[in-house]
Amino acid sequence: MAGDRPRIFTLIGCPMIGTLGPESKIVEHEPCETCETEYPDEVTFLDYQFDTWEQAELVKADTTTYAMTRRLYERFQAARLRGLSMRPMKTSRSSIFADIDPDNKVVVPEFVQWLIPGKADGPSGWWERSGLCPECGRIIWKSTPRVADALFAKYSEKAGPPRQVSASTWQGEDAFFLTDPGPPLVTERFTKVAEQEKVSGLILDPAEWVE
Repeated sequence: MAGDRPRIFTLIGCPMIGTLGPESKIVEHEPCETCETEYPDEVTFLDYQFDTWEQAELVKADTTTYAMTRRLYERFQAARLRGLSMRPMKTSRSSIFADIDPDNKVVVPEFVQWLIPGKADGPSGWWERSGLCPECGRIIWKSTPRVADALFAKYSEKAGPPRQVSASTWQGEDAFFLTDPGPPLVTERFTKVAEQEKVSGLILDPAEWVE
């Protein structure tokens, strides 16, 4: 029943205050030769090279790679959120950081790579389905103007179209990706803990369940 499901949100953005550092280990995936779908590279070990740090506890490295402080991860675990996992990682400082903080007065806490293994399906609401690829068997998604409308809604103060998730495909995770190319979704349970812990810089857009 719809009343038994939490509200959901697309995590449109969070602080991106660094890049993949030189010790990151990345598995590159070639695009499908038939449908030309590009698959995100997989970061199997994350070295997050900070350009600065101003207390942000959840950060983004690229389109699918996120990290959070161990403190915050343990708070999510204590709240019994489902579908969250992590792996150890490294933090380093860029030359920009060295210029800003030459005396190393800024103490960056321990971070862990935030893994989001959950996956659900749905009509998307942003992209449109264009069938299945006969070679790789994946859904072919066609971009629409709704993608830009949604991603930039919070910056233009307009209401973006909601992402749509088929309720029957959701496995109860509090963070998960859709089969479309977009960013992850999180539940209100996730957002409530983030709010309690004063996590800054998150940009959330309401999504919706569909039957």
